[in-house]
Amino acid sequence: MKAQSKGTEWQVTEQIELSMPDNGAADFDEGGSMIERIIGVLNSGIAFSDIFLHEGSPIMLKQPKRLVPFSGEPVTAADMKELYRALDPEWETKIQQRAFDKAVDLNSARIRANCFTYGARRQYGCVIRRFPAAPIPLVQLGLGSEALEFVGARRGLVLVVGDTGQGKSTTIASMLDHINSTRPAHILTFEDPIEQLLTPKKSLVTQREVGPEGDVESFYQGALDALRERPDVVMIGEIREAAVAYEAVALAEAGPLVFATLHARSVDFAIAKMHRLLGGTETAAQALAHALRGVLCQALVPSLDGERNFLVTECLSVTRAAADLIEARAYDGIRAFLNKGGDGKSHAMNTHLQPLVSQKRVSLEDARLATTDRVQLDQIFKY
Repeated sequence: MKAQSKGTEWQVTEQIELSMPDNGAADFDEGGSMIERIIGVLNSGIAFSDIFLHEGSPIMLKQPKRLVPFSGEPVTAADMKELYRALDPEWETKIQQRAFDKAVDLNSARIRANCFTYGARRQYGCVIRRFPAAPIPLVQLGLGSEALEFVGARRGLVLVVGDTGQGKSTTIASMLDHINSTRPAHILTFEDPIEQLLTPKKSLVTQREVGPEGDVESFYQGALDALRERPDVVMIGEIREAAVAYEAVALAEAGPLVFATLHARSVDFAIAKMHRLLGGTETAAQALAHALRGVLCQALVPSLDGERNFLVTECLSVTRAAADLIEARAYDGIRAFLNKGGDGKSHAMNTHLQPLVSQKRVSLEDARLATTDRVQLDQIFKY
C-alpha cells in the first residue's frame, strides 16, 4: 500500500480476467477441503476484499469493479457443510435461526465469515472478509494529521463512519495499534466478532467479543460495564441503537478516549444520527457537542482501471467553532464549515476527490457515488 496526501492508494497486486485467472489460481487444488481451498485463495497473491461461496457457483472474488471467478468447479452443499462444521460445531442450530458470523485465524490471515442459507433454506452460502495479519501502521493509511491528533487525545468520543465495506474496521484497528505502540494504556474493545487481534506492546489490550457465546452479551452491556474495568481507551464496534449511543457519550464524559463506528454517509449525517439516537433534544445536542472529539468519514473509490481502491476521507475536528454548530444543531452549517476547510483542522471529502478526478485516477461517476456533497462536486467539474 502506498500512502499519499490526496487519497491513499489501495493497490491490487494482480488483475483477474473474467475467465479463470492464469496466476495464483493456476496451482489451486480443487480437490482439497474447503478450508484448504480458502487458504489457497488467501495465499494466491491476488488482491480482493471478499470471497463469495455460493452453492452451485465457483468461488468468486470481489475486486473494486468486478466480481470474478477464482475456481472452475462449483461449490457443493457438502463443501459448504464441511466449511460450516470447521467454523462452528453448532452451525446447524445457529443457521436455522439466522445467519451467523465467525472470525478465525488461517495461517497468515484472519477472516470473518458470514454464513447463511438462501432459496427458502435449501441452499448454503458464505461471504468471507479478510483482514491484514497485523494492523496497518497508521501513517501508511494516509488519513492525515487529524487522525494522529485523535489517537493522541486522552478523552472524548471519536466516530469513524461510512458505508459497509469502506474500511472502518481497518482504520480503527490501526488507530488502536498506534496507541498500543506509543503509550502505556489499558485498551478495552467490544467487537462482534473480534476482527483483528492486537498484540500488547506498550499497552494492555483487552478484546471482548460480543454475542451469546462471547465475553459480553451486547455492545450496550459492554459499554455499561466498561468503567469498572478501568480503561484508558474504549472501542465500541458499532453504535446501532439509542442505549449504546447514550453509553458511548457517557463513557467519553467520564474520562476514557472512546472510539466507535457508525453507519452514516457523511460527517453531518453522522452527527445528526447521533443526536437523534440521543433523543433529539437540546440537552442531547449539548452533551454531544461536549463529548465529541472528532468524526472521520471514509470511502474506498475504485481506480479508473479497476485495479485498486483509493481511500478518501472527510474529517471534522471538534474545535470551539465546530462544537457551537453541533450544539445549535446547524447541520447545514457543519457542511459549509467542512467545505471551507473548517478552521484548518477539518476537511470535506471533495478535497480528496477533486485531484483524483482531475488526474484521471478515478472516474467522475465513481467520485459522485462516493462524495458526501454531490452538489459541490458537480459544481467543481460543471457536471
